[in-house]
Amino acid sequence: MKSSIPPTMRIGELAARVGVSTHVLRAWESRYGLLRPQRSAGGYRLYDHEDERRVREVIALRDQGVSAVEASRRVLEADRSGLSAIDDDIDDDATNASGSSFAAGHARAGGRARAVGTASGMGVNTSVPLRSDPPALVAQLLEAVSALDEDRAHAVLDVAFGERSVDSAIVDVLLPLFVRVGELWELGRIGIAQEHFASSLVRRRLGAMSLTWGVGSGPVAVLACPPGEFHDIVLLSFGVLLGRTGWRIRYLGPDTPVHSLAAAAQLTQADAVVLACRRPSGFRAHATALRRLGEDYPVWLAGRGATPRVLEEVGVRYLGADLVGAVAELTATARDRRNQREAAARPDGDGIPIDDSRANGNGNGIQGDGIRTDGIQGDGIRTDATTPTSATA
Repeated sequence: MKSSIPPTMRIGELAARVGVSTHVLRAWESRYGLLRPQRSAGGYRLYDHEDERRVREVIALRDQGVSAVEASRRVLEADRSGLSAIDDDIDDDATNASGSSFAAGHARAGGRARAVGTASGMGVNTSVPLRSDPPALVAQLLEAVSALDEDRAHAVLDVAFGERSVDSAIVDVLLPLFVRVGELWELGRIGIAQEHFASSLVRRRLGAMSLTWGVGSGPVAVLACPPGEFHDIVLLSFGVLLGRTGWRIRYLGPDTPVHSLAAAAQLTQADAVVLACRRPSGFRAHATALRRLGEDYPVWLAGRGATPRVLEEVGVRYLGADLVGAVAELTATARDRRNQREAAARPDGDGIPIDDSRANGNGNGIQGDGIRTDGIQGDGIRTDATTPTSATA
């Protein structure tokens, strides 16, 4: 069914009307094709009342215990046939009160932002409202991962990213989650399926935050894992944190040949190169090439493989477990290198560093290269804060 009324709602308004988060709506749009936005002249996605109707029908079906994917399939199939996907007896009281079966979904939607009603049959108690403190979020995510319950896991992630800053959701929830997943896997209490499920789940969520990595004129960071290393979630998380402060990220990901890494650094004239690995041998096998790379670009090694002995052999910097502090360190290094280049390029060659705030003349704490210098990110988190975490790559 196609609405004759032009779309006017942006995704935030639609989320508020139906009672689910924007993350969920974007997921239903990208995974299932449930929403059909049109672009405004300014490039914004706009949604209409037909989009709202389909979302409400999916919510109503999920309240009956139908999975999101099956609910979306039913709604879209009903759309094509001109029928309703909602059973007549879904909620007689709500339907009679409003004169519309869509009110049944709306009546229950408000409570779903904090509680999930999926029927996984895997031992997850979905009737308990979700809590937003980090230890509870980690425990709830771990429970959902153990049961391979995707709907529940996404609901927990919605709370984590909706009620906490992005930095806190990553540092205080996602990274501790993977520490626990690794511990439980080593103890034999979860299997490879759960580990891969958790990685896929989080990678998709973080991937949505990487869409602006190429925007702007900030410094460039090349991120990769060496050959044989496939665990990159912590590196991906660091990329998101770094990108939020104005860096442009070139993410090469797992199992990257070192000669390809060096070529990427040269091509982008990288201001930072970060390589993450859990095993010392992953770095030692390429020590000569990494040492040579470190002569041309600032190189950091991260993860459990970056032992003191490896760092001494390779002769590069160490990216510690405090990822927020690491962002500040890379930013300070990039600023110093830029000042040195600009000082060297001046005709008088006096070598005096340029004061960023005076050089910009804008007084707003934003450098000309796109890095924030006021220590405050857009969500109010200080970039100079030290938020320790025990996560390792």
